Formats: sequence, structure tokens, C-alpha cells
Amino acid sequence: MQEFFQSKVLPAVMAFVNTKAIRAIKDGMVYSMPLIIIGAVYLLLFQLPVESLANFITNLGIVPYLSHGYTSTFQIIALIAAMGIPYQWAKNDGWEPFSAAVIGAAAFLILIPDYVGVTGTFEEGLAAVDTATVAAAAGGATVAGLNKTWLAGQGMIGAIIAGLLTGLIYSAFLKKDIRIKMPEGVPDGVAAAFTGLIPAAAILTGAVVVYAITTIVGGVTPIELIYRFLQVPLQNVGDSLGGVIVFETLIPLLWWFGVHGATVVGSVSSTIATANMQSNQLIFDQLTAQGMSRAEAIAALPANGGHIFTEPFVNCFQAITGSGITIGLVVFMVFFAKSAQFKQVGKLGLGSGIFNINEPILFGTPIVMNPQLFIPFVLAPVFGNAFAYIMTMIGFMPYTIGVTVPWTTPPILSGLLCIGWQGALVQIIELVASFFIYLPFARAVDNELYQAELESEQQ
Repeated sequence: MQEFFQSKVLPAVMAFVNTKAIRAIKDGMVYSMPLIIIGAVYLLLFQLPVESLANFITNLGIVPYLSHGYTSTFQIIALIAAMGIPYQWAKNDGWEPFSAAVIGAAAFLILIPDYVGVTGTFEEGLAAVDTATVAAAAGGATVAGLNKTWLAGQGMIGAIIAGLLTGLIYSAFLKKDIRIKMPEGVPDGVAAAFTGLIPAAAILTGAVVVYAITTIVGGVTPIELIYRFLQVPLQNVGDSLGGVIVFETLIPLLWWFGVHGATVVGSVSSTIATANMQSNQLIFDQLTAQGMSRAEAIAALPANGGHIFTEPFVNCFQAITGSGITIGLVVFMVFFAKSAQFKQVGKLGLGSGIFNINEPILFGTPIVMNPQLFIPFVLAPVFGNAFAYIMTMIGFMPYTIGVTVPWTTPPILSGLLCIGWQGALVQIIELVASFFIYLPFARAVDNELYQAELESEQQ
């Protein structure tokens, strides 16, 4: 099996991981992470789950400013993706990257609706635009401006496609030397601007043509078409219990063969999870604008198209103590192992494992290429994530909205911040379960190591 994987499967996986498109998506999406985290803090502050604290923040009069900070960070991540992806593509190809980022942003903005028109009732308008715009146009006036809905989760897949095409075309033009060359002595910034002029003209003109065709023929913008026929099906597939199990099987499976499973699978799953998170937040905002309380709006998410598989769900349950949920193995190593090797490796991995980093355990135990630990390494995350999904599906745990935390946030704390006491409790159950899943396999390996150490001492 190992020989087959290394000779047949691994080369195909690595070829996929190292394609220009996947590298650009993986590295380009990272630029939105500070905005997601900071925006989530703003969101948490003006939507505190404790009523007394929420009233205190409201009475301070800072909610409108926190809300503005949130919508200006958290709700522009698709725009950042449209910039970051061509930036990384051009950078990886050795070209000046910022011009590609600027062109990518412009191309994406061309492809989305260029104005918001409200002609129906207040409730009908909520389905299309943000609360402030609808309130200003409640009388039926037309309001012009960018709709942040498409700059966030709903525009994510469209932004990725626009970013990839921009990076591809921009680099192709420069590779074929189709550009304006400035004489020596011209400042670098000016030269770079003229270098990107011809690629920009081709890319942006192409975006305008595509926009004109779809709006004339279909009456919708390109981003709306992508959302309807590509993004929604992808979100639904990734949001299913089967989708969660597939993701959680592939990550440790690839890790076991020495491939960074979280990076490979995350290049696909994180896009879906982020879009789902933004979709939940949009639904939540619409429901609270209609007069629902925070608790009522969250409770109503399942009936209004909410998603379980979101970025907070991933950070709270998929990445908990690292791929494979190895904290159960670490606890056995530190407190119950007889062999010196297991005890030492466990001590090295305990501190980092608390912050969801477990490479010392993966390679120090080792788990990678170790058939004795393969089953628990795959089974623990599959069970944990399926359990969390089911607990959400049956209503014990609420759906998540835009409040997320960095993936390095320790378990229990991350569940409490993102979900509440239910999330923390589910994480505790997941951690305890991982110990018992690893226990028989870890004990067998430990006994072998201990016997080997005794024999070594006797020689």
C-alpha cells in the first residue's frame, strides 16, 4: 500500500498541490485572515451574547462604529481574495505583483452588480442589500453604491475565478513580453504602472464584455451566475455530513503519508467554510433587522438556509489539537506510558498541542507511515467532527455566525468564544473521546517500545 501510494497517488497529489492555481489560492486567501479576525472581534463586541454586557455596549453609543468597522473588514474578504490571488500568481512567476492585485480588484468589481435598487417593501429589500441602505430607501427610492454582500461570502467563488484568470492573463502577457517598456531612469513605480497597462486593458475590457453579455442575455451579472450555479451547489455539498466526513478522512490520510493534509484539503474546504460563514452572518443580519433578538436569529438560522460547516466550525472542531486530534495520544504518552520514548515525545508535544500544533507528535512518535496508529489517527477526527455536526443538526449546538478565532486558539476556549458553552462542552467530549480512541493502539505501541528498552538495558 505504501509503495502504491508513493509511486502512484502521492505524485498526483503533489502535482495538484503545486499547481499555480492552488498555490495562488492558498497563499492569496491568507491576506484576508487579519480582516476576518479583527472583524470578528468587532462583531462579538456589538453582539455580545450576555444581555447585560450587550446593553452596556449599546448605552455607550459605540455600536454603529463597531458595526461600520465590521462591515469594512469582515465583509470585503472576497475583494481581498480577488487581489491576493493574482498578487501571488504574479509573484510566484517572478513579476511585479501589486499591479496584478489592483487589476484583479478592478476586474472583480466590474463583474458584480454596480448599484443597488430598492423598489419593493422593506422586507423585500433586505434580501438584496444591507440594512442601512434599505432603511435609507424604505420609501422605494433607488440607491446607488457597492453592495457589500458581493464583496463578502456570496462573491467568494466569483472572486477566486476572477483572481485566477487575472493572474493567468497578466503573467501570460508579461511572459510574451507584451507590455510597454519605459527607458532606464524612470522610477520603478511609474515603470511598473506602464508595464501593467496592456495586460490591464485586456483583462478589464474582457471583464466588461462578459458583464455586458450576461446582463443583456440573462439579466444578471457574472458573479450572480457563478453564485447561483457553482457556489451554492459547492456550499451545499461541503455543508453535508458526508462532506464533513470526506474532509476529515482526507486530512489525516494525507498526513499519514507525509503530505500536509490540512493545506491540500484546506485549499478547497476553507473556501466553502468561509462562504458558509458569511452566508450565515448575512441571514443573521437580515433576521435581527426584522426585529429578532440575537438568540432568536441564531435559532432561526436552520430554517432560513443556514450552514453548519463554517470557518468557526472548522477552527473549533477540525483543527482541534492538530490534525488527527492527537491530544488523546499525547495525554496517554505523558501520564500513562511506560516507555521513556513515549513519555519524552509526549512532553515535547503537549505544549504545542494545546495550541493546535502537533508536528512534533506526527513526526516524533511517529504517526506518519506508522500502520499501528493509522486507524485512530483517522477515526478520531472523523468521529469528533461528525459528532459536532450531529449535535448542531439536532439543535443542541447553535449554528455559528461571523464570530471566529485564530486556528491556534486552545480548545474549550475557542468553543466558548465562537459558539458558547455548548461548543466548549462538545469540544470536551471530542477530546475525551480521542483519548479512548487512541488508548488501545497507543498502549500496544508503548508496550513494544518498553520491552525494547528493557532488552536494550539488559544487553
